[in-house]
Amino acid sequence: MLKIILNKWLVFVCLIVILSIIGVAFTASQNTNNVLVRTVRYVYMPVQSGIDAVRNNWLNIYDFFGNKKLLNQRIAEMEKELDQVKMANNSLNEYRHEAQRLQTLLDFKDSNIDVYDLVAARVIARSPNNWTNSLTISKGSQDGIAENMTVITPDGLVGRVNAVFSQSAEISLITDNEVAVGAIFAENRDTTGIVEGTGQDNGLRMVNIPYYAKINENETVLTSGLSSIYPKGIVIGTIRSVETENKGLLLNTVVIPAVDFNHLEEVLVIINYHPPDGS
Repeated sequence: MLKIILNKWLVFVCLIVILSIIGVAFTASQNTNNVLVRTVRYVYMPVQSGIDAVRNNWLNIYDFFGNKKLLNQRIAEMEKELDQVKMANNSLNEYRHEAQRLQTLLDFKDSNIDVYDLVAARVIARSPNNWTNSLTISKGSQDGIAENMTVITPDGLVGRVNAVFSQSAEISLITDNEVAVGAIFAENRDTTGIVEGTGQDNGLRMVNIPYYAKINENETVLTSGLSSIYPKGIVIGTIRSVETENKGLLLNTVVIPAVDFNHLEEVLVIINYHPPDGS
């Protein structure tokens, strides 16, 4: 029991001494030559420095996490702004590509104004399966579109109008296996044949070519004009390979279409044809 009392008394005395020393240090701050003051300061300053260091470190940690929060908010805002800029840039690129395509259509229309009366239209739908190769355009009977009119792009032949509605029309592509086009070779106008759609992978083939025809790979195939539908001289595609059929009496070829049907967005419909003199 006496030991406990002595311990409590010792703690109390130590606290009184410490508080007295601190009091002397502050009240006697003007008398720097006082031995007691110097002693107190010598003992007290490391303690004070430690306290200041802990406080400063805590403030630095607080500032770090506070600034980090603000920094994360700013990063989130900048990422959002960047996404908006990307979307705007994509829209501008799309407008630019569309303007280039439309300018190409307009230039082609102007350069062929003496030969064709053309109506431009957008592709608004495609056939949902591979059995029929067709698409729907944004112009119809109210725009002068009629069945069996030829559909082209500046690159070449697309197909023909198969069905017409008031504000739209359905186009049968030349890649459809129900479509056949009379064709000739650009270099040898005397050689004729028929271009048919394979119905698969935008494929074309030219058949019923005489066995004696001289055919070169990459040669251009044109519409022959021997039809009431397709005007003469429209590019169909180029020859990729030549094969012999029917016991060597006829030739057929694989034709690469001039038109990229997978990326077809606008077309031109020939509503009237003015053949040049001598054609």
